[in-house]
Formats: sequence, C-alpha cells, structure tokens
Amino acid sequence: MSDFLGRPAYAGTIQAATKANDASRTTHGIPAAPNPADMTRSRAWAKQFFSRAADLPISFVLDGKPLHGIPSAWHPEVSRKAIDNSRVETDFEGTDPKTGLHVRVECTEYKDFPVTEWVAWFSNEGRGPTPIIREVLALDGKLQGSKPVLYSNNGDFYSETGYTPTVKGLDNGASASFAPNGGRPSDGAFPYYRIMFDKWGLSLAIGWPAQWAIQFDGAPDGVQVRAGQQKTNLRLRPGERIRTPRMTVLTWSGDASRAVNLWRRWYLAHILPRPSGQPLKPLLAAAATDEGEEFTRATEENQLRYMDKFKRLGFNFDIWWIDAGWYPCGGHWPNTGTWEPDPERFPHGFKPVSDLATRNGAGLLVWFEPERVRQGTELSREHPEWLLILKGNENSLLNLGNPDGREWLTEHVCRLIKENGIKVYRQDFNFEPLEYWRENEAEDRQGINENLHVQGYLKYWDDLLARNPGLWIDSCASGGRRNDLETMRRAVPLHYSDYGYGYHAIKLSFHQTLFEWLPYFKDVTLSWDIDKPGRFDKQVDSYAYHCAMAPMLALGLDIKRDDYDFAKARKMIAVWRRAAGLILYADYYPHTPFRRSPDQWVAWQFDSPEKGQGFVQAIRLPASQEETLMIHPKALDSSSTYVFENGESGETRQIAGKDLMANGFSFSLPARSGAIWFYRRASD
Repeated sequence: MSDFLGRPAYAGTIQAATKANDASRTTHGIPAAPNPADMTRSRAWAKQFFSRAADLPISFVLDGKPLHGIPSAWHPEVSRKAIDNSRVETDFEGTDPKTGLHVRVECTEYKDFPVTEWVAWFSNEGRGPTPIIREVLALDGKLQGSKPVLYSNNGDFYSETGYTPTVKGLDNGASASFAPNGGRPSDGAFPYYRIMFDKWGLSLAIGWPAQWAIQFDGAPDGVQVRAGQQKTNLRLRPGERIRTPRMTVLTWSGDASRAVNLWRRWYLAHILPRPSGQPLKPLLAAAATDEGEEFTRATEENQLRYMDKFKRLGFNFDIWWIDAGWYPCGGHWPNTGTWEPDPERFPHGFKPVSDLATRNGAGLLVWFEPERVRQGTELSREHPEWLLILKGNENSLLNLGNPDGREWLTEHVCRLIKENGIKVYRQDFNFEPLEYWRENEAEDRQGINENLHVQGYLKYWDDLLARNPGLWIDSCASGGRRNDLETMRRAVPLHYSDYGYGYHAIKLSFHQTLFEWLPYFKDVTLSWDIDKPGRFDKQVDSYAYHCAMAPMLALGLDIKRDDYDFAKARKMIAVWRRAAGLILYADYYPHTPFRRSPDQWVAWQFDSPEKGQGFVQAIRLPASQEETLMIHPKALDSSSTYVFENGESGETRQIAGKDLMANGFSFSLPARSGAIWFYRRASD
C-alpha cells in the first residue's frame, strides 16, 4: 500500500472490495471501491450494446439511408484482445461492399472498475469518394432505468457563474441538450454527465477536444441519448479516415458521493498521467519576472536570480514556471508564431534556467500556444499553406490536420524540449477555432477540418510524450476550456479558469466541481479582497492558503520584495504538503452545498478508508454571520476512536467514532479564516 505521494493501493480486486464492504458496515455511506454488484451491472449494460455488431450504439446516415451499428450486409467481424491486465478490447468492423466505407468500433471494458469505453472509426477503402456521410453519432441508444435525473455543469467561460451544477428530472417527454461554444470542449458546457436512476446510475464522458453535442430525451423506461461531433456532412476521399468522440460510461450503485468517488478512483488509476511511469505527485510551483506583460520581461539573469532567492528563503519548489512572452513578440505576448527563446533575453536558451532548476530538485515548465499564428511571425511567413484563415481576424489557426504542418511542429517543439531541458509542456489555446474549420470547408466536406485537426492534435501530444520520456503536459485554453477526457488522458488542467484567482468564494465553488471530475489542478495564494486583482499584497495571508488547497500550489509572492512574513508562508506550505496527497488520492465528501456567496461557509472532507486517515476542512467566508459550523464526517467507523490534529496550531482532540456520527464535528472560526483538522484512527 503506497503513501499519499504515490498511487493508492485501492481494493482493486472484487474480492478485496467485498471484504472492505463487509468490514465497513458501521461506517457512514457506502464504500467507494468497486464491488461485485457494480461490475455485474456494468457487464449487463455493456452486453446490451456490445454483443452484436448490429446492436452497437453508433449511428450515421450514408447516402441518405439511416444506419445503426454495423449492418449484417457489411459482413462484420469481431475480435477480442487483452490490452493489459485490467483492460480488454473488443473490435467490431465491417465494410460496405457498394461504397468501400469501412467502420471499426473499438470497445474497451475494464476488469477493475465498472467502466466501458468505445470509439468508432470510418475510413474509405474504395477507389473514389464515398457518398455523403452525415449525422455521425458516437452514442445513439437508450439507457434503461426508472426515475432518471440528469446532473450537468456549464464548464468554464471566464465568469463567476462557471462550473455551476444543474439537476434536471428526465421524466417521459423531458429533454436537455448541450454543446460548447466555439469549438473548445469545456467552454460554456462540460462534457461530463451523471444520470441517476432509482438507486443506481451512469457517469458519462464525451472525449472530444472540439465541438461536440449531446441530447437527452426522457422515455417511459429510461433516457434516449444521442452524442457526437456536432456537425458532420462529408465525403471521405480514398484512404481518408475520421473518428467519433470516445464515449466513457461508468456504472455505480448508491448515492451521488459514491458516483463521485468511484469516478475519482478510476480516473486516478487509469487517466491521470504517469510521467516516467510514476504517478503524478502534488507539486509546489514558483515563478517570478520583472514588470511587463506576462513573461515579456523575463531574462536568463532574472530567472536565475529569482530562483536562487526562493531557495535561499527556504521555499523548496518542485516546478519553475515560465509563462507567455519568452519568445520574440515585441513586448506583447499574443504575438505567437515564432517559437524560439528570445535571443536578446535568453542568449543561451533556457538551458541555464533548467539546469539550475534541476540542481534545486525542480522541473522547468514552459508555456506554448502553437495553434495560434499571428501575421508577420515565422510560421505565417514561411508556411502560409499550413494555416486556416478567417477573414478579418488577426489570428490564423495552425491546421494540425495537415500532416506536414503537424510533423514540422512536432520536430520543432521536441528540439526545444530537449535542448532547453523542459519537463512540463504547457499548451494554451486562446481563441475559438470552430469558424476557422467551418469557413474553410466545401459543402460536401462539413466537419472534416475539425475531425482531422482533432486527430492531429492528439497525435502531436502522443508524439511529444513518446519522444520525451518523463515529459508531462498541462492543458490550458483561456483557462479551462479544453478539458475533455480525451485531452485529460494526456494532460492535467492546471489552470482551470482565467477568472477569479483571488476571489475566494468564487474559486472555492469552482473547486467543488473540479474535485468531482478532474482531481489534479492548480491554485494560487492570492487574495483580491485585500488587494487589487493582479497585484501581490505584502501580507502572507493564511486564509489565501486555505482557499488554495489543491494538488498543485502556486506561490503568490512577489519575490522581488523582502517585507513578507516568509516563516508564516513556509508554515502554510507545510500544511498544504500534508494535505495535498489526500486531496489528490483520497475520497472526497462535500459538507456544504455548491455556493459562491461570501456570506457562507465552505466545508469538505478527504478520507482514505484504506489508510484510516483523512482531514476535514472548513472556511468561513468574510461576510458569514454564523460563528460555528457543525458537520457530520462520512466514511468513519463507529467502533473506532479518531485522533484529530489542527494543521496550524497543533491542537489535538480524541473523539470516538460513535460520537462523531451522533454529534458531529464543530468548527468555530472568525470571519475570513479557515481550519484544517487531520485525523487518523487511534490504533494506527
């Protein structure tokens, strides 16, 4: 069983999960580990759609004829293979003898979690163009169950109202539809859903880093779901291939908290990137630069000097962060398209910076935005044929569906990574691509640019990771607007929003959504209620640290100054380090509802039943009139005794589990403050 800086030793087998359930009968709630009932339900669900080629949950229209699954006239074949010890893939494929259209559906079932995934590929194996293929759906089927309720979210769109959950009953005749804005998959919509039936449910994710759409229609015996790339109306040329979004379904029994924690456990076991084969750990990030837009005033000299000062003051950072503006850009960071370190500011590239970071036990993170190309930059001058242009817009889109452009980018960025010692590749995407794709397509090729771009984008990232062992990727798109599951298989979303870094009530509401779906993200220790946005106050604000507890912590310190209480900052970082592994790897239980008002409390719990430890945290927001908050911790054993320790003061309490369940745990705090209490079973 690993510690919290490694991947947890979950009760991965069904037998172990059964024993854990038997041993937890006196706890609050249902244990989060998968159990035999979950697996049985998952297999039954998969059997409904993946037993025969004709039953596959895909649909499309070919030459005006609606088709579902792979028709028997296409002579479908089925093959099955083990991917690894925990996954089995079943492939269905067939070819239309008239048109040469070949369809392949790859279905993956997990042995250790109640999860099924699939993706469909359409390729032209004929000698001429196919007839029109339209309305290609990755999921077109009925999810059977009673009393369906849909849980959804609105993603990120630079607003305090982002990441807001909604709940809607899908009684017979009720419907709901969703699609993102402008071609980035979590911009104004969130490609993650839960459908709760009577005492069980399905969690569903759409893996498509572009413009998807989904429709839910209530039926007497369940919910009809239709999902896919939003617009397809195209002919495939000979040898050409398109794909659908990858659909992921996790089945669960019990309540919403069990759905959340089964998803988290599966995500951590199978989705979270593992650089060099090792689980990603909680990390402390530091950065500094002189005045100017973003990092347009960063130099080799000041980066080395600031790094030395952080270390001299006792801040053992894990990541040294260089963001936008390090390339030749005329002091204006959006002038992207010349991807080389500015030779005037970095005459030796980043190697001196990355070497010092390595000596300090840290890795260098560097920001890129390769898909945006401004006129006059290197790419726009030398390779205009690789760009998609939108009339009247100063941005051009580097077309990753163009193999020549993608291969050039891969070679160029791989060279930069190797020569400069970059350990974390941060990719941003600060404009909407959808109209670039659609305005550059013929009437009989609608959707092709988007589809080929998606394939190229994923191939580009796969090649970066394969060619640079130990590299990992941060996905950014004007904040958190490209965080679909296909992207998350290759990256983590450190920068989940451009909105509200220092607005505590707002960002804490964002955290409530992120903890449920995307467990690894970053926050920063800024407080805009005591200082102006974008500036650093000279206080070290413990409240800001409480509101920034996340798997990655970024220090909001202006290292040029000397008037901080650095000892207090080091103390709060020690508290964060103690909590961060639990935040990432333990089960999550919110104790207050989703809210963003500053007159409330926010409280949650992270618990590891395997370790018999966790913590409870409460934050009293500035305008709250309530001096105390009572919570009832979950997942604890009534027959055990627990030792609680305040992370800041060191105060301890010993409380019987039965008393915690009966009487709860009380927080008494002044306004604008927080407390975190770590606990463990007394016998451990």
